[in-house]
Amino acid sequence: MQQQTLDVGWAELPGDILQMIGGMFSSSTHVNCALRVCKSWQKGIPAGVQQLELDMNPALDAWHAKVEQLGQLLPTLSSCKAHVSTAVPKLEFGDKIKQLAGKLHNIQHLSLELSEGFELCLQDGNELADFSNLRSLTLSGGTFAPAAAARLLQGLALACPQLEELHVLPEPTCGLGDDEVPLLGALKRLKVLEFRAYRLSAVGLVSLTGQLPELASLSCHGLDRCLDAATVSCFASRPTLRELHLGCDFELPDSAMQQLRDVAGDLSMKFRWTDKLSGLLRTASLHLQARLVRLDLGCVRLAADPSTALMQPLAALTALSDLRMSVYSNNERDAMLTLQLSQLTALTNLQVLHLTKQHAYFPEHRRLLEGSISVPLSAASAAQLAAGCKRLRALRLCLGSSDVTAEGLAELRHFSSLHSLCVSAEPFGNRPQPVTLDLLHLPKGLTSLELRNVDIITPPAALAAAASMDSQQISGQQQQGLFSYLDSAAAAASSLAGVFAGVNLPDGVDGVGCNGAGCVLGQLVCLKLESCRLRTSQLEALSLVLPSLQQLKLAAVAGLSDEGVAFLSRLTGLVDLSVQAPYNKALSQASLAALAPLRGLRYLSWQSDDLTSLGPVVAAFSHFTTLRLLSLSCTPATLKHACGQGAEDLLQQLLPYCHLDFIC
Repeated sequence: MQQQTLDVGWAELPGDILQMIGGMFSSSTHVNCALRVCKSWQKGIPAGVQQLELDMNPALDAWHAKVEQLGQLLPTLSSCKAHVSTAVPKLEFGDKIKQLAGKLHNIQHLSLELSEGFELCLQDGNELADFSNLRSLTLSGGTFAPAAAARLLQGLALACPQLEELHVLPEPTCGLGDDEVPLLGALKRLKVLEFRAYRLSAVGLVSLTGQLPELASLSCHGLDRCLDAATVSCFASRPTLRELHLGCDFELPDSAMQQLRDVAGDLSMKFRWTDKLSGLLRTASLHLQARLVRLDLGCVRLAADPSTALMQPLAALTALSDLRMSVYSNNERDAMLTLQLSQLTALTNLQVLHLTKQHAYFPEHRRLLEGSISVPLSAASAAQLAAGCKRLRALRLCLGSSDVTAEGLAELRHFSSLHSLCVSAEPFGNRPQPVTLDLLHLPKGLTSLELRNVDIITPPAALAAAASMDSQQISGQQQQGLFSYLDSAAAAASSLAGVFAGVNLPDGVDGVGCNGAGCVLGQLVCLKLESCRLRTSQLEALSLVLPSLQQLKLAAVAGLSDEGVAFLSRLTGLVDLSVQAPYNKALSQASLAALAPLRGLRYLSWQSDDLTSLGPVVAAFSHFTTLRLLSLSCTPATLKHACGQGAEDLLQQLLPYCHLDFIC
């Protein structure tokens, strides 16, 4: 039966389709652009926008105008994430939050991302009074004084008694302690609580769990030695607790570990340091075999055979889905230990694996050297790990250059579910051994890739051929992706079928799969290369096969030049760009002029020798008007010497929403 084709203009799209399009936006800039398409879009798009990400303006009047406009355009907005930089005066922070609450009073989920060094300041807690519908609050980064924390919790208790989810994760220098426990206890409806502990005693922790009757998930970070068997027993007495995360500085005593087996829900544990490794893992394997799902061992010193002391007890924890650890050994050099990755194949539920090999201090040499432990990433070990851990989604291997082999990296392509990959081949002060990687041997479907001390040997011709193929497939892939999204809603899918019916794909393209670099790298969102070797021709070809790239970092990349950086202008979706090229005479600020097409760039970090020694060329940065953070490898004194007395003010005028960060 032949399908009927309808010729429908953009202004005549059904309202439910417009709402779904609006639901794809999370940036205020994108929303404003969509509202300018036509009157029907201006009417239909706002109803679908449910979440928004924005930057808090340093100027109070500009922030008031922004939230006034958002309040008129998006009155039903339910989720908001605000980035707060150190350029925002801390004494005006409370007033700006009050303005946000007054104009967007239907917000149910609020996230405040505070920049490093920003100090939270509230006058009396009434700034939150208009957030009457708030169900979830996340406060991450920054610092606060105990008085500010008290005002925040008091304001939440008065304005948001129905708050169900609270995350307070400041910098490690502060947190919530015994003084804040009674204020947290006033939030009786809390079901999810995550916070960084600071001066929290065992008595305070027991009191907290007793005051929250509906608590289902509890995460405590930065706990010290306050946990004992009596304290841990309070978690077991809470039948509503379905998830417990304990972030401790040191390992728990055996008696406390045994008490954790009675906790009703899943258990996560994180340690900063594990000295008594064998006893900890033996107790965990005996009592928490089916309960422990996430484990971060922190820094682990291995003095005996890793197979017996570490790998065999870990293999018994079959419920683990997230495993992270850093290992080192400072045994005599003739007593080299070997840690075999293949021994982790018993962890079939593993989805996240982070393994780092650290420096070790050798007293006889009085210096830090490569540890006397080997973690070989050979072809056999990589293939066995891929065969056993088929559900692995994130893999981070920071090993020595003597551990990583090109054959082992090639076998990583067998991880069929992998989305995030990080490989570091650290020389540890020794003569670096070249480690090579062909990008075409990476797993398909990667969204994040980070390489350190790895030379890329993919021929530019292979990348260029894949780019040529992808340029013919892009329309088909976009259509297929749109239909995949709409399949989740049957009504919307049926509406859209009449609009887009009859659109044909190019010959030989099925819109689902592809071969070569396009299929391997086409979904990359984040790419970080540090101390790698990359030729200009390779960078040119890469710029054609990375249509989805949003974050790019090039640090100490051998072969980077002005000509190569100019090709980055093709990556029009870039949001975050970091270029660090010390001692590289082939790179200068002149290449910044070619990056003018990057209209969506929000974060730019630039380090070049001419910038460090001579200061910035203001005209080179003037076209980055969308920037929110600009990091420069020079001091304010160098800027003043190069551009005059008012250079910093001039930069601030050219980039009104940007925070300038100098290396002082």
